[in-house]
Amino acid sequence: MEVIYGINSIRDLLRQSKDGWKKIIIASGRRGSSIKEIIKISRTEKIPVEFCERRYLDKLAGTSENQGIVAFRQSFAYADLDVLIKNRNQSFNFDLILILDSIMDPQNLGAIIRTAHCLGANGVVIPEDRAAHITAAVNKASAGSVGQIPVAKVVNLVQSLDYLKDKGFWIFGAVAHGESVLMNLNFNCSVALIMGGEAKGIRPLIKKRCDFLITIPLFGNFDSLNVSVSTGIILYEIICQRIKVNKYSKNIN
Repeated sequence: MEVIYGINSIRDLLRQSKDGWKKIIIASGRRGSSIKEIIKISRTEKIPVEFCERRYLDKLAGTSENQGIVAFRQSFAYADLDVLIKNRNQSFNFDLILILDSIMDPQNLGAIIRTAHCLGANGVVIPEDRAAHITAAVNKASAGSVGQIPVAKVVNLVQSLDYLKDKGFWIFGAVAHGESVLMNLNFNCSVALIMGGEAKGIRPLIKKRCDFLITIPLFGNFDSLNVSVSTGIILYEIICQRIKVNKYSKNIN
């Protein structure tokens, strides 16, 4: 079983899937339109709803930042890598898979998953070891996006990269000081984008598998950005290039 907390996370996940829910617990006196919607869906789907004191919810969630609602459902189901490959956004001609190497912060992971979903990625890959996994905190940070984009958990990132290369993907690694400036690259191809961990970035063995090492030009007193922010900037550049190509192709036709 997994614990989920937060109004938006639970509401959005309920909207997406009615399966696997075991119980929803709401703080006594908690009100609002979203709470009413959660209760309505739960009653329709015969999901048990209980009311209790807020301090009990804090204990269940392991945090006081649960917004007065906690739910239990079946553990998160990770996808296979092949599922991500087949999950291309139909608005574009090429695949885009985001690979996270040693992202440890649940808030970063959740925010990155939300950004990947909003900017047209096929899915997200995380390693089994030395990385944050899908938890209640990640769910909340993603604002429910965890349920809208497939996430694969792999044992060996190097083998996964080799597999993607065999499938026609080009491997792009984001680094603080890269060989290529972001805006100078052409992303109109099947892209596997690697974002490194908060402390040390992409590991050396993973970096060796990259076809391109890319960097975001910075002009302040720091040489790097938060990994979630960097991910958003790079994904936005990729989607902008693809939108331009699509518009140009339509004009020709």
